[in-house]
Amino acid sequence: MARSPSRPALLLSLAVALVACTAARSAEVPRGGDESYPADITPPPGTRYPCALTALPRDLAGVPPAERAYINHTYTRILRATQAKLVILKALEDGAALDAALVRYREALDPLAERLRADTPPPGLEPFQSDVVAALGLQRAFFDQAVPQRKAGQEMAALYAIPEGRQASRRLIAAFGRMQARYPAWSAETKDSIYHHLCALDLF
Repeated sequence: MARSPSRPALLLSLAVALVACTAARSAEVPRGGDESYPADITPPPGTRYPCALTALPRDLAGVPPAERAYINHTYTRILRATQAKLVILKALEDGAALDAALVRYREALDPLAERLRADTPPPGLEPFQSDVVAALGLQRAFFDQAVPQRKAGQEMAALYAIPEGRQASRRLIAAFGRMQARYPAWSAETKDSIYHHLCALDLF
């Protein structure tokens, strides 16, 4: 009859398993089930934001109170989509485990885009919402093409020539223009944060 493992050995095994599980989860992108803006906007491990992203201000000064919940939820989704983009971009740069990275990207992005599409914006913000939804769809199309091209040996510089990347960028620029026109009295802090959220999502 085999001997049962000693208590110290069992505790060590459990500790090793817990560390491995924690490390695996830390590399994942949040799936976006929480619609509240997070307290911690640290980018995923091994990545960084391409611009000086600051957290969305709690008071959203200059945004009418009736519209703040929509803006909060929308920019929570934009932040999550940005984090998903950072993870798959890193995989493309590393040229490793690209198929798995694309699956995880789709799993993170698709629910975010669907919730954004299904949301009812305050009257007048429909064009802004359309721009953001379109940008997410175009970025998804970009990565759907970029992954097989990278696997085939294409350099990163060539991937950025995929048209959907620039098309997504134009929609994000348009989205910021609509926000600027909508909230002319917003505070400098609110404007800066919203600009950098859209900038961080952009591929360029």
